[in-house]
Amino acid sequence: MKILNFIIKGNTLKLNIMKTKLFLFLSIFVLSLTEINLSAHTPSTIGPSENSGKTLRRSESFLGFHFDFHAGMDCHEIGKRLTEGMIDSLLILTKPDYIQVDCKGHAGYSSYPTRIGNQAPGFEKDILDIFRKVTRKHHVALYVHYSGVWDTRAMQLHPEWAIVHQDGSYDRDKAAYFGPYSDKLLIPQLKEIAAKDIDGAWIDGDCWSAIPDYSRYMQQFYTTETGKKVMPKKGEEGYEEFLELNRKAFRIYMKKYIDAIHQAYPEFQITSNWSYSSMMPEKIDTPVDFLSGDVAGRNGVYSAAWEARCLALQGKPWDLMSWGFNYNQGLPSSKSLVMLQQEAAEVIAMGGGFQTYYQQNRDGSLKTIYFDQMAELASWCRDRQTFCHHSKPIPQIALWYSTHAWKKAQSSLYTSEQSWRMAETLNMLLDGRQTVEVLMDHYLEEHINEYPLVVLPEWAEIGTEMKKIVLQYVENGGNLLISGVEASQAFANEIKVELTEYPQNSNVFLFADNESAALNTRWQKVIPSKEVVSFGVIKTCDDPNYGNESYPVATIAPYGKGKIAAIYCDLAEPYRSNRSSNVAAIFNSLVRTLHPEALATLEGNGRMHLVLAQKEDNWIVNIINIDGEHNNNQVSVYDTVLPTGSVELVMNTNRIIKKAVLQPEGKRLSIKKEKGKYIIPVPPVAIHSIVELSF
Repeated sequence: MKILNFIIKGNTLKLNIMKTKLFLFLSIFVLSLTEINLSAHTPSTIGPSENSGKTLRRSESFLGFHFDFHAGMDCHEIGKRLTEGMIDSLLILTKPDYIQVDCKGHAGYSSYPTRIGNQAPGFEKDILDIFRKVTRKHHVALYVHYSGVWDTRAMQLHPEWAIVHQDGSYDRDKAAYFGPYSDKLLIPQLKEIAAKDIDGAWIDGDCWSAIPDYSRYMQQFYTTETGKKVMPKKGEEGYEEFLELNRKAFRIYMKKYIDAIHQAYPEFQITSNWSYSSMMPEKIDTPVDFLSGDVAGRNGVYSAAWEARCLALQGKPWDLMSWGFNYNQGLPSSKSLVMLQQEAAEVIAMGGGFQTYYQQNRDGSLKTIYFDQMAELASWCRDRQTFCHHSKPIPQIALWYSTHAWKKAQSSLYTSEQSWRMAETLNMLLDGRQTVEVLMDHYLEEHINEYPLVVLPEWAEIGTEMKKIVLQYVENGGNLLISGVEASQAFANEIKVELTEYPQNSNVFLFADNESAALNTRWQKVIPSKEVVSFGVIKTCDDPNYGNESYPVATIAPYGKGKIAAIYCDLAEPYRSNRSSNVAAIFNSLVRTLHPEALATLEGNGRMHLVLAQKEDNWIVNIINIDGEHNNNQVSVYDTVLPTGSVELVMNTNRIIKKAVLQPEGKRLSIKKEKGKYIIPVPPVAIHSIVELSF
């Protein structure tokens, strides 16, 4: 009644009491539904609305949804069930910054009526026009999913456009980089799409589907570049150079179509899916507007963590897409909300945007059964946008992605098949609650001195110039951790041990810091010099006190003002196959020996990842609960994540922390200082908690 008395003054308003009560009750009800917390920060951008009047550029965008169905010969009634109301409902419920919809999939059939491309057999409506009409009304950006190099239908109709294999046969799916495909189909059709006032294109089936080309078009380029007439085959001398020229050819093709569209439609935004990512670990040299990729359907949490770190430092706006489903026995099993939230957390914690993929029906309509889940996911992400989007990681540990070594290991152009050892090394670091970024050669060269520790993950052929740069970093006081047999051999002169016998594969047992781990792996016997410090013991039995023969798990050698540690066994494969927490514990014990003054550490029970970032003047500490059966191939969907226990965040900084707030709840956290470090108790983490630190 006090509220009513405050609002209603004078007898003339008494008749409105019932209306006012109703209004207040409805307001409270709406507030409870939207879970508004008045003590929390109000997001600076909560997504476009009917009244915003602005469609965001991709560089400004945080949240999106992707739809496609790769139209084919079976599509005779495209548009039949798609309605404006269906799209309206999606946009009202989820309020995305953008959506991506089908246009032309790998099969090469366009899912809209086209004068230029090869359209699907039957249409009842132009679905692209419908999507454009409704998204424009809501000020939501519209992008198309368009398959690039991979266009099966075009190659059927024009086999002379295709890549040629080394045996002289034409590829059935992939277009030659210098062939007529770009000028005859790709560029004209993208211009046709841009003329529909579409905001941009997400070019799929491009770098990751590129393969070596032996066509006459490539022959001309190869001869011009090398002066040679005969292109080498796999296993022949010069094949590595030939692959590198194919990569250059692909990037020329990519630049050509992007430049052509930008020249005709300057506001049209384009990316080539997976360009400049883990699959293409190169410095950006084409005019892409943003970077993007779609993470693996299985084990998406770790995949998202890995791919996000490969994109985060490339210097372009970026986002990652999670599939809304896993494939189990050939069937798409819908992921649970908690699975998608965990994947989203790994992405947005690194500062990127997030999108989720749901398939369209074969007529292009949307699967409304997923709308409620999409709305919940969108709301959850929006709660964290203010704190995460465009945040920048604070340098701590650099995981070295050797582009040179990656190319040496490749048998094709742009794939991730040779980077799994590095991804597993990252997993061990993250599972040890380390703050880690992935640095490719070009970024490491310029920023290495910002990182207290560099980890080389089982790469051997890292290149002479990069080795000099890294050794200079160590000589100046940096720390280098070399993991694995071959990587250690590459630094044989610097690690100051004697490598005895040849590496061997066998069952071994590691003992270090009161931890033991059993694994079958490749390992190397070494005899340390007097200058080095040994870490742990490798034995061939599970009793550290039995038998006389033992060798160090690792050694730490002085080098200039810094240190070089080397691990004399391969850990990535055992960690991938059995996910032993003991292996991770021993590995991270060595990491902490080299990096004892980490800026942030976590104490408490639970499986957690830690990401430390900066947003404007504040530090953003992301704590991600990674509980769940990610690595169990018998489980495609899980719907329960156990909360962590109570967590203690320890900050080791000379800066004066004035305030710690749990976000997005807006709850003030207590801070105490002990032995020069800040101790901040954090409540149990359900999925993703943020501690915002102010100075």
